[in-house]
Amino acid sequence: MTQQRPSDPSDRHVEYVSGDPAPEDDAPAGEAAVEREEHHGLPYQQSRPGPDDDVLLATGRPRRPASTREDGGESAKQRPRTSIPYQQSRPGPDDDVLLATGRPRRPTSTREGETFVQSERRKQESIRRQPGRRAWVPGQHGAWSMLVMPAIVGWVVGGFSWVNLLFIPSWWGAYLTYWAWSQWLRTRSARKRALLLVPLIVYTAWTGLLGLVTLVAAPYLLQWLVPMLPLLVIALWEVWRGRERSLPSGLATTAAASLIAAVTYSLAVRGAGGFLGTGGNDAALPGASPNGGLHGWPWMWLVTASTAAYFCGTVPYIKSMIRERFNNRLLAATVAVHAVAAAGAVWLAAGGWLPWLHAVLWVVLAVRSLVMPLWQWRLVRKRHRPLRPGTMGLVEVVLEVVFLISIAVV
Repeated sequence: MTQQRPSDPSDRHVEYVSGDPAPEDDAPAGEAAVEREEHHGLPYQQSRPGPDDDVLLATGRPRRPASTREDGGESAKQRPRTSIPYQQSRPGPDDDVLLATGRPRRPTSTREGETFVQSERRKQESIRRQPGRRAWVPGQHGAWSMLVMPAIVGWVVGGFSWVNLLFIPSWWGAYLTYWAWSQWLRTRSARKRALLLVPLIVYTAWTGLLGLVTLVAAPYLLQWLVPMLPLLVIALWEVWRGRERSLPSGLATTAAASLIAAVTYSLAVRGAGGFLGTGGNDAALPGASPNGGLHGWPWMWLVTASTAAYFCGTVPYIKSMIRERFNNRLLAATVAVHAVAAAGAVWLAAGGWLPWLHAVLWVVLAVRSLVMPLWQWRLVRKRHRPLRPGTMGLVEVVLEVVFLISIAVV
């Protein structure tokens, strides 16, 4: 920054420092000017005010040079240059091998005579060819409750049989086999079908082996193929058409799962009651309605129907919560079905055919079928954060426990 030069002293008024002789009249004008400069302590040949001074007077701050940055650091032009580029790594063992042999060091994962690119392609291909978790485990988490709860319902009504130790694993294997075959049918890619081949073979062999052992122990279970096969055909047809998550497919699989309650009851009574429980002589069989009007298989079929109504009702209910949000027609149909089931449960409870706790549960289910989807839709509109499937699953687990208790307290 340059200093502004003050105005020259007037020629008419000159102050002299004490002890200095006054200049003579005949002294040259240049010498007098030099003496004035020296007396005032100003450097000789000082520059005139410039743009930097104008900026200083206008803003109170000196003008920032163009080569500096706003944060006070140096620009790239003023950064000291070195022989190594900025932030470049130092030479390492790979560079030593390259300088010594003229070839890059071969990674330990590569084979002899194989380049690094070929090694990476080989590893990626081996990873792709490994069956993923989805090829082994179904992605529908709600299916697990359908695999467990109907069997427990049959145990609650009829009791437990040792044959269930064979039947339940074979039933789970049958569902996993259906899942693997459905994935294989819906896949058109040869490579993906090859990946599904291993779980398909394992689950099919598992189901076939345990199924044969179970049929040897309880041959009367063959009668349950009559109601099961049509439901299985509907589900596989929907899968073949690429609609494995459609409403008919979901209703067919849930209805088949609900029949397991009657199957486990058949194991508990050792096949008594005739073909599908229509042979009569039910008074000696376990299970009875609250008023005593239903015994044995009639009571079990009523419980199985309630179980099927519950699980089949969850199919459109869950769709309205996740995949079919803002579908007013589906919501209206879901609420109507639950309302009819609740009205029927209340009527049966009034006649003593069902426990009142079971009827109250159906009223709660009817209210849930309307309130929960509307709440979910509101969360999506307002916060864009819907309820997690895990949260909905916990609610269903609580309702299933109440369902079992309402059947057991008869």
